[in-house]
Amino acid sequence: MTETIANNQFRPPIVAVMGHIDHGKTTLLDKIRQANIAAREAGGITQHISSYQTTVKLKSGKTGTITFIDTPGHAAFCNMRSRGANSTDIAILVISAVDGVMTQTKECIHEIKKSNIPVIVAMNKIDLEGSSPEKIKGQLVELDLTPEEYGGQVAVIPVSAKTGQGIDDLLEMILLNAEIMELKNEPEASLEAMIIESRLDKSRGPVASAIVKKGTIHNGDIVYVENIFCKVKAMINSNGQNITEAGPSTPVEILGFEKTPSVGGLILDHSVKVDHNETLSLPIRDITNNSPRLNIVLRADVEGTLEALKASFGDDVLVISAGVGAVTDNDIFVAENAHAEIFAFNVAVPKFIKNLANNQKVKIFESKIIYEIIENIQTQVLKLLDPTIEETVLGEAKVIAEFKIEKVRIAGIQVTKGEITKGDLIHLKRDDQIIKDTKVEGIHQAKNIIDKAKSGGEFGITFRPYIDFNLGDAIIAYK
Repeated sequence: MTETIANNQFRPPIVAVMGHIDHGKTTLLDKIRQANIAAREAGGITQHISSYQTTVKLKSGKTGTITFIDTPGHAAFCNMRSRGANSTDIAILVISAVDGVMTQTKECIHEIKKSNIPVIVAMNKIDLEGSSPEKIKGQLVELDLTPEEYGGQVAVIPVSAKTGQGIDDLLEMILLNAEIMELKNEPEASLEAMIIESRLDKSRGPVASAIVKKGTIHNGDIVYVENIFCKVKAMINSNGQNITEAGPSTPVEILGFEKTPSVGGLILDHSVKVDHNETLSLPIRDITNNSPRLNIVLRADVEGTLEALKASFGDDVLVISAGVGAVTDNDIFVAENAHAEIFAFNVAVPKFIKNLANNQKVKIFESKIIYEIIENIQTQVLKLLDPTIEETVLGEAKVIAEFKIEKVRIAGIQVTKGEITKGDLIHLKRDDQIIKDTKVEGIHQAKNIIDKAKSGGEFGITFRPYIDFNLGDAIIAYK
């Protein structure tokens, strides 16, 4: 791989794929790479930034190599997304031709503009009924991303990640932009590579995923991320192969760091001293503040996610301690002393730790889906912060049955009071206790999909995020 790059005058473009949840970013990359990545993502969300390099062959006969970064779509990852954009040459903004511009789309546009990099819009799901290309183009004009056909400079390519329609045009546009940019290949320059993910692996120690911008990394090289030392023990490319060197635009996993480096850090061939302390576990912070705050202990599987989660909290949340890896007995004792709850994202919580938590009366909230953790924390903060915030009950129902359609569990409910509308906030109550909060994703009556479930009727209802309901549970819709 490296020899091919080094022989070229220009290096392959590094392309960040951005967009709102469920608009098809990972599925689009899946189609390009013909590798089933999208199906493995919990909750349909790409939880971490991943990178891969692929050689594409167009119908025109043109070939070219492109390095893709698949960036997470949820608002919690704004910080990671910003760093992803800073390490890239071109941004692909994926927008659903059915749903149009959404909240995270606007955040992506903000990051792209701030990074001052060229953007190509991939208008996905063009094959679906209800797609509205002209509406989406109008929304782009309002956001100062004027399409070429409207006299602007932004290429808008209609695509279908499902059927492959338009993907050839998208790839051709990427390669055309790369040619115009004349991205200089500098394999002999001083090393500069950006870390886009890092984690602590049980068997391999600290592992960092990076993309080389300039220079070349070799096995055995001594490199640094700020003041963190690394003698490169091994490197693995995006195909899972061990390689001995990685040149410009190459995504690579690096082993040999003395401790886990920060996401967004630069790998250089010299040390840079910094003032802050790099640590996987934060010290206990001062909690003698009189203003109401939610104290939490945070655990995540990788450094990037941990950092993104912390960045998503306001001043109302006090992170007492945070770390990468499984929940430990120390976390339990720290949480007990600080009257904090533990939030564990995509990490193991051993049985003896759960037993210890029960004994110490410490709550542990586990999830593999980012927005479940964020929404749970936000709900607790709202109740803690402002006693003037009141909930208005819109409708009440009882779960009386369960159905399955294509493995999706649907709650059969009987509405006993008011009405429940698609998009409503929901409390799931069991034995008069709120078990979980979610939203109404869809309402069914017989074979029809409807927007409202009114008092006295029986309906099928689905939730997002998914909740594990039981027969007899109460459903409370509120605002």
